[in-house]
Amino acid sequence: MKTQNENTKYLMNWDSKKIWKEEIISKEFIKYLKEAEVDELMLNKDTQLGIISERDVIDWIEKEENESFWNDSMKHHICEKIIKDDDDYFVGCDYEDFKGGYFFVASLWKMEKGENLIILEHYH
Repeated sequence: MKTQNENTKYLMNWDSKKIWKEEIISKEFIKYLKEAEVDELMLNKDTQLGIISERDVIDWIEKEENESFWNDSMKHHICEKIIKDDDDYFVGCDYEDFKGGYFFVASLWKMEKGENLIILEHYH
């Protein structure tokens, strides 16, 4: 997996639904995604992927690496059991349900310039 070489650290705030560094790049959370939806969005070469392991720092995937990252790491590793309870969401997946003991929760955001952004929360 290649990530961008920049030392750019973007932060994510789930309470305010914002992703920012020095400027906000997204404040429009669209929805949580199912695997088929991620697969379809991956066909769009303009879709940006970002991975979060600790819910704050985003590691960006180079766009030309989207397809190989999908096939090597994400396919069959998308948690679809997202449970809404009042104003909050909970992950209903278990590590044992996935080969390799890891999964991603995928969410779709719109970037300030209108491009699709898929944030992948990595659970391992």
